[in-house]
Amino acid sequence: MPVVVGCPRSGTTLLAVMLDSHPLIAMPPETAFLPHLGELRGKEGAALRRGFFDLLTTDRWGFSNWNDIGIDKDAYWQRLCALHTFSVTGGLRLFYGMYADGLNKHLYGEKTPADTPCMQEIEAHLPEARFIHIIRDPRDVVLSLRRTSVRRSVEETAGIWVDMVSVARASAERVSHYREIRYEDLVLNSEAELGKICDFLELGFSDQMLEFRASGARHIEHLGDRPLPETSAIVPHELRAQLHKNLLHPPRSDRVYSWQREMSLREREIVEGVAGKLMREIGYEIAGS
Repeated sequence: MPVVVGCPRSGTTLLAVMLDSHPLIAMPPETAFLPHLGELRGKEGAALRRGFFDLLTTDRWGFSNWNDIGIDKDAYWQRLCALHTFSVTGGLRLFYGMYADGLNKHLYGEKTPADTPCMQEIEAHLPEARFIHIIRDPRDVVLSLRRTSVRRSVEETAGIWVDMVSVARASAERVSHYREIRYEDLVLNSEAELGKICDFLELGFSDQMLEFRASGARHIEHLGDRPLPETSAIVPHELRAQLHKNLLHPPRSDRVYSWQREMSLREREIVEGVAGKLMREIGYEIAGS
């Protein structure tokens, strides 16, 4: 089971739709619920089953993106109730299996950036998980976030990159299957990188993964309007679709190291001041180093 993790705007969705284009793998839209499974601790029997169902299907910002998934809620509940003995693992496998069945595929995966700090917990429920951590140059992450509706300072965004990359790398020795890739390699050498990922997943490579635009279009089509938490504001489908418009085109090499053309010297110095140590460890070039 491929589980894609990484800092937002690092290519997690690009990798997910590439994997989804494999004839055997179904990658649902971001689910959001896995980091919240701990809230079910202490529940048993019917209460656990009901609490699990409510968590997955609530469609509440930051907790569940149920309405993006396309699974019938009543049908899922009926299938949960048909399980002779309910467990969180069984409920999760049923969810992902139903999604895969809807695409006539045999395997399933997961991609949600918020999963990144929770890899050990995810593996405890889904021991088949194989974590793929995609890392992007933080200078480009800062620029990419600037193009979205997210409003953060350069320093804050760089700090988020450091925190998320660090926590994922710290988990590498605590989970059974972990692989690190770089966004730049995935874009510039897609076939070679996807071949390595397929080896990691013990799957044969399929060149359909290089033709991912149909998967990208399906991903965008399923993005519904989303209410913001504790407000009456709505993030419309059109805005959400705009954030992922590049999924309709081949990987854009001009988005690799775009900081060299678009970032001011002062902004670069801020990012490198916050993230420089980790950047060097990963192999990113730092001015003057």
